[in-house]
Amino acid sequence: MPSATNTGRKSAARKPTAKATRSSAAGNGMQRFALHTEERTNARTQRALAPKAAAPTRGAAAGATPAAQDPETAAYGYLQRALKSDEMPDFADPQLGGAASEFLRLGTETVPLTNTRTVKFRQTVNKVPIYGSLVTVELDEDNRCLAINSSLGAPKDLGAVAKTAPQLALEVAAKAAGLKISEVKATPRLCYYFDREKQAWALTYIVENVPKRSRSAKAMGHAQAAVFDYVVNANTGKLIAELPRTASSAVLEVAADAMGVQRSFTVERNSSTLTLRNAELNISTFAFQYRDPAVDADRLPGSAVKRKPPKAWPPAAVSAHANAEVVGRFLRDVVLRNGIDNAGGPMVSTIDCVVADETETPREWLNAYWDPSLKQMVYGQRVRDGGRPPLSIAAMLDIVGHEMFHGVTDGTARLEYAAQSGAMNESYSDIFGVLIQNASEPDRAKWQWEVGIGFTADDEPLRNMKSPDKCGQPKHMDAYVDSGRPRESNDWGEVHTNSGIHNHAAYRVMVAKNAGQPLFSHRDLSALFYLALTQHLSRTSEFADSRRALVLVARTLFRADPPALLRRKTRAIESAFTAVGVQ
Repeated sequence: MPSATNTGRKSAARKPTAKATRSSAAGNGMQRFALHTEERTNARTQRALAPKAAAPTRGAAAGATPAAQDPETAAYGYLQRALKSDEMPDFADPQLGGAASEFLRLGTETVPLTNTRTVKFRQTVNKVPIYGSLVTVELDEDNRCLAINSSLGAPKDLGAVAKTAPQLALEVAAKAAGLKISEVKATPRLCYYFDREKQAWALTYIVENVPKRSRSAKAMGHAQAAVFDYVVNANTGKLIAELPRTASSAVLEVAADAMGVQRSFTVERNSSTLTLRNAELNISTFAFQYRDPAVDADRLPGSAVKRKPPKAWPPAAVSAHANAEVVGRFLRDVVLRNGIDNAGGPMVSTIDCVVADETETPREWLNAYWDPSLKQMVYGQRVRDGGRPPLSIAAMLDIVGHEMFHGVTDGTARLEYAAQSGAMNESYSDIFGVLIQNASEPDRAKWQWEVGIGFTADDEPLRNMKSPDKCGQPKHMDAYVDSGRPRESNDWGEVHTNSGIHNHAAYRVMVAKNAGQPLFSHRDLSALFYLALTQHLSRTSEFADSRRALVLVARTLFRADPPALLRRKTRAIESAFTAVGVQ
């Protein structure tokens, strides 16, 4: 992909004519800009984006129209013209020491929900990528530009040559993870990274997907990361950040799950043996024989759950398998995604995981998490009174949906698990857990807004989207908890606390009404949040980026609506975020 360079400076005196959303560099160091061409006020912007009739476009014949080009070429042309246009003075290349940015193609994706295509670009300067940067250009079926959404960085006064060797970055990452250097298989990559603590850019190495040996197995109420990314200053060799990442024949069976509810689910038959596997959705369920996944991680996913009639299915396994099928069908049928990785990859669940403590009888582990390195779910269990069997965490559909959507986030936006981006990582999982949990309830007034009921013995929810304060969470930016530099001891910047703000904004969107009826259908909400997450957010996105993304998605998703209805929908989103203090 050729570089996108500016041929001249834009006039700073000219006021913008495009009705676009922009904010200057904020807590994540990014300059944001967004516009949608469907707005009536953007007629001049549309003309500015149109290719000149006599000018050739890279990769196409002279005078070729966008409709005759491939999506990548068309999108790149729109990006170039937007950067150079005086009609969009707020959208410009934040040049580094006179060096223009280049925009490397990340891929073209067809979005069935909106019948559009998105082309994504990563900003680089001097061939070094800028961590968290993203430009999304959305095209309709005729390659007409619908939207441009960008987060660009401006790392001033930094060179592109490291003063330390990549080997030092490996050593620093290995030490932080409690590993031998030979156990770190990643290749350090140079990037410009915004150090939130110092509020300054740095040239760094990033060492990705490093398993950490010292993670806690007794965390209550939320998952502990199994894999980390490490950011090391490429000039000083100091660790800047530790970033956790949020890993035959078909037979229909009916059996009781861990809640005692009869569930239908698909298994495979091989002779007289049945195995918990759904080949259509590529779902498999395993048991860990009450081992500790932190101690015996090399034994995951465990043993496939099988039975020979008349032996019964383990209720915990029924819950994990049936709930995974619900999530798999939601992905396939509602948001039109081919599994967690969108490539039909396996959806694996492991049950019967406990803490390695022989003094506890019966043994438990109040946890569940997505392992991004193994691409699988891991479920613990909790003890119940009255001699009843332990309750598997896999019994809770909203928790299953929540954790599996961490896998979706990990493969798309990959929201950095710290501060606002980490809180949003948690919130988007809560949003989809709630959407999946309530999919069969047509009455919005009866929706279950509490997340994780049954996770702990007191049956109190972990979070409440309607009333976050009931679970000790803020619901407005005025009460945002800033505990300093994100680290494990403060839950990586209170990600499970501050998620309440974004959750409450999402709740307000979900309950918005028009003439006494829900403004958005369940399918609308699912598509709205899914597209914002997967198409418009990047690693360092914050709450304001989510607001902007949702508005852009709404303008595309509902572009066939009458103008008055479309305005009500976009205003409902904006009002929901304004109500929680996200401007």
